[in-house]
Amino acid sequence: MDIVLTFQLVVAIVIALFVAYNVFHYVLFLLVTQPKDASKIGHELNQFEQRQLIEWTPQPSDFLQHDDEKRTYDDVFGTYRDEQANYSTCVFPRVAFSRTYEAEYVLLKPKDGMRLLDLGCGSGAAAYYLASRRDIEIVCVTNSSVQADICRRKFAELRGRGQVIITDFDSLDLPNESFDAIYALESIGYTKNLDAWLERCWRMLKPGGSLLIRSPGSLDHCRRKEDYLSVTVFFDNWRYNFVGANLLVYKMRRLGFNPIRYRRLPFWAWGLTWNFIQHLVLWKYRLKMRTFVELERIIWRTSKVFVFGNPYNTVLATKPKAASCSRQTVASSEGLGGVAETDR
Repeated sequence: MDIVLTFQLVVAIVIALFVAYNVFHYVLFLLVTQPKDASKIGHELNQFEQRQLIEWTPQPSDFLQHDDEKRTYDDVFGTYRDEQANYSTCVFPRVAFSRTYEAEYVLLKPKDGMRLLDLGCGSGAAAYYLASRRDIEIVCVTNSSVQADICRRKFAELRGRGQVIITDFDSLDLPNESFDAIYALESIGYTKNLDAWLERCWRMLKPGGSLLIRSPGSLDHCRRKEDYLSVTVFFDNWRYNFVGANLLVYKMRRLGFNPIRYRRLPFWAWGLTWNFIQHLVLWKYRLKMRTFVELERIIWRTSKVFVFGNPYNTVLATKPKAASCSRQTVASSEGLGGVAETDR
């Protein structure tokens, strides 16, 4: 009898944990898909964000560098990519058995006939999902021939609605006002010129179009020089710039985006999601990435409040319907790399 009761208790605990974990994911999903107004942030940058814009800008020589200077981007990730694999941890919280990229679908609200641009498409998983749900056209940009081949295989059944461009998105040149929505999932950190990147998005978006950016980590709540210097080690190894919500809103507002909405998920919450756990295991044990070892060292020598409170950012901005790409913007000559408006 005791064995039966013990078994029933174990089963009840497992079911309770499963339900609780899915409720937790669903709450995060609701938060992500309902970002809040950004009017209270992005009015100024702290000293560490100011230093970040000067000291952490990726260089042209980082074009294919990702984990190790002796291996190209394709060498690092090409070994495990297939038709379904996706490198990015940017598969946002969801309840069990739900669709993987449902959060992106809810935020972008694609409608039949729309044209979307995916900047840094990875294996094309998000683009394929969106195009499979709606009769839309998606243009994907990647600097990896391995990723491009995977995308093309996925897009073969979309009857020409999926296109792939192999280039560094910093050199991308597409017609003005040619997209209804643009999104970048964990890729904006590789740009060598944040201002030019955002200005290009503004130019390529149709009036009323949306720009969705997701970026891990930020320095908008960094308060100690020691934390900043520790995270710099991670940047030196990974060559990825942690562009936070505060910094993005600061730049977007000066370009004219309105409204702008955002959502931050702290690392402790994001780190509990199943997708993130899967990728941590993949990074460390399958790819044996030096970066993850460095990340562990950074966590233990920096402020735990800074590390575990460090947010994962979602920023959704709209180009006003009355706006036009003919509006002039020029890069500020000031050290912050801000954007000055010359014609409104």
